Amino acid sequence: MEEGYILSNKYRRAIFDELASGESDTKRIAKKHRIVLPVVDKIIDDFVKNGILLKKDNRYIFTEEGEKLAENIRG
Repeated sequence: MEEGYILSNKYRRAIFDELASGESDTKRIAKKHRIVLPVVDKIIDDFVKNGILLKKDNRYIFTEEGEKLAENIRG
């Protein structure tokens, strides 16, 4: 997955930033950014399918590729 894919959509960017900052509660992310929960879940599932996130013990953690994307996006 390329960073342009994440940056090109405000919802993907907001969710990615929240996950990068350590937030893992999808309901909290949805409420904070006023995004309906199914959209948050779909975007996170997309991140998992594309290999930038892993779900472990009800938490989401970045893969090596996800960490590289987070570093590039943060600047």
